[in-house]
Amino acid sequence: MKIIKALQTDARKPIIQLAREVGANEATVRRRIDKLLKEGIIERFTVVLDYHKLGRIIKVFIGLRVQPAKLKEIVDHLSKHPDIQVLYRTSGDTDIVAEAIFEKMEDLNTFLEDELKLEGILGTIVTIVIGPYKRCPWTGL
Repeated sequence: MKIIKALQTDARKPIIQLAREVGANEATVRRRIDKLLKEGIIERFTVVLDYHKLGRIIKVFIGLRVQPAKLKEIVDHLSKHPDIQVLYRTSGDTDIVAEAIFEKMEDLNTFLEDELKLEGILGTIVTIVIGPYKRCPWTGL
């Protein structure tokens, strides 16, 4: 787990620096990373964006209650929208939770009015994020 945590902090670190941080030799760290990749534990190395610096400052969670027969159609539609970052299948009061980031409130409003007119959406719960206490280590969101 030490190697994984070090990679989560900065996946661009040279192997020799990772080895020093985790207290192992370079060859061992390289073998362990190769094994993690081969076994699919590490799927890929990616980039974490600072959405605020990109001017995308309105983060929301949108809970949707949907008709079960329309679930796949709604998910397919929403997953194509560029402002939707993640879609979750959930239980409880909502069937789907979308995590989205918009540039401004008007964009959120337009999304709610235009994109959520789909047949099969029975209700929505929109929660605007005021600020993070802890960010996701993989997405930075």
